[in-house]
Amino acid sequence: MTEILIRTIEGSAINSWILTTTWLWPFLEIIHFIGLSLLLGSMLIIDIRLAGYIRNMSIMRTHDLLPMAVIGLLINMVTGLIFLMGDPARYLINIGFQIKMALILMAGLNALLFALKIKPIMAQWDPYGDTNREAKVIAYISLILWFGVLLLGRLIPYVGTG
Repeated sequence: MTEILIRTIEGSAINSWILTTTWLWPFLEIIHFIGLSLLLGSMLIIDIRLAGYIRNMSIMRTHDLLPMAVIGLLINMVTGLIFLMGDPARYLINIGFQIKMALILMAGLNALLFALKIKPIMAQWDPYGDTNREAKVIAYISLILWFGVLLLGRLIPYVGTG
């Protein structure tokens, strides 16, 4: 299945365009880094506050950073898809890439858990107070997952395949 997908992508017009456009890959790397900075920078502040730190910042104000995190995620989804289309054989069989995608999925599920369990009760909290245990667990899981995504993304060129 993976081999068929790789062959299909490698023979496509978009694959040829990506590989023959001289400055496209380095430009996309820069844009991907900007998206990563927006996403992880926002999530770092949100999660650290959710974990109960930086109490001089209102917990509700951290939500002002969510649009930046979403923009960063969208930028990285688009640039990541273009990277995948440009070199599917490198990415699809790379264990670092596969684990990175699994961590992103888990981070999304963790965010869903936050939206269902924590966000509805946050308005009742002291904006400058401590957070509950469930919020702390979700925050620490998020920090671990996003740090793993960052680490594995950087390791993709250096780790084995399969």
